[in-house]
Amino acid sequence: MALDIAPIVIYILAFFTPLIITFIGLPFHIRIMLKKGIFGVDVHKKEKPKVAEMGGVILLIAIIISSILIIILIDDSYNRLSIGIFCITVTVAGIIGIIDDIFNLSALLKPFLLLFASIPIIASKRYKPEPMLPFVGNTRLNIVYLILLPFIVSVPANSVNMLDVFNGSMATTVMLILIMIFFANMIIFQNGVDQLDLTNVFVLIMMGALIAYWFFNRYPAKTFGGDTGSLTVGAALGAIAVMGQLEVVVIIAMIPFIMNAFGIISSVRGLFERREMARPTKMTDDWKIESTGNLKAPVTLVGLVLQKGPLHEKEVVKTFNILTFVSGIFAIITAVLIRITLEGLL
Repeated sequence: MALDIAPIVIYILAFFTPLIITFIGLPFHIRIMLKKGIFGVDVHKKEKPKVAEMGGVILLIAIIISSILIIILIDDSYNRLSIGIFCITVTVAGIIGIIDDIFNLSALLKPFLLLFASIPIIASKRYKPEPMLPFVGNTRLNIVYLILLPFIVSVPANSVNMLDVFNGSMATTVMLILIMIFFANMIIFQNGVDQLDLTNVFVLIMMGALIAYWFFNRYPAKTFGGDTGSLTVGAALGAIAVMGQLEVVVIIAMIPFIMNAFGIISSVRGLFERREMARPTKMTDDWKIESTGNLKAPVTLVGLVLQKGPLHEKEVVKTFNILTFVSGIFAIITAVLIRITLEGLL
């Protein structure tokens, strides 16, 4: 039986539960993976260290356990089901990531399977086909929105996966996006901490898990998230966008991810796994990252960042963070404009 818990307590639990689970779980995971020989080689380091793979499994477990805990504690059947739908959507994407990490799914099959992650949202009707736009307000797309909805989950998942290439890059950039989403949500819907807002719950669950994950994935990484981690996190962003009616805000906040994904797909004219494409970067003698200059290599965000010359891995990640922060500021501005539009001042 659900308890009558104050929203602020729910928020605290939503943040700290995944943080603690991830922080405790990853050291065990790292030891087990290394013992079983499940590791990747960090090619951006001179020593070529062995790094435990599939750290995203712990992220996924933390999200699932945290979601179940919140479901138990809140006393509202609609909200409980909504949290369950969010959890199932993220879990489906995470399971696809696990399968991909183990069996190496094709570049076409993986995004196709990710389209099915949106089925729980569609089946439960946890969406509103009225995305909000600045100067326009609520739009009514109905059938068009339903057609696009699977891609709103699949595209962020794949985009995050494509940019998860350096130590800490996925964790820090996504955390910046989540912070921007948190404030954008408060600006648009005017909800305070004394009200239970599910978007904030989802954001806090992801933030707690990612902060702990970052401690083990930051430079020099002790674990790689694998496709399990990146697809889980990317699908969560898509689910938050749909269920929180923040589609436009999330798209703008994810501009660096979208630019990177579009550059890769358009330059190689299709979907390919990293191992199937020419490497866009190489290491210098002093172990900085530089562009290979290979015309057959995909056009990537890192390639654009390296136009002025080689950079250390930490400098590349810092640039990613700056670009994400800038796109996040534009997302906040968009949220302000949407709020002003809804109040009839534009």
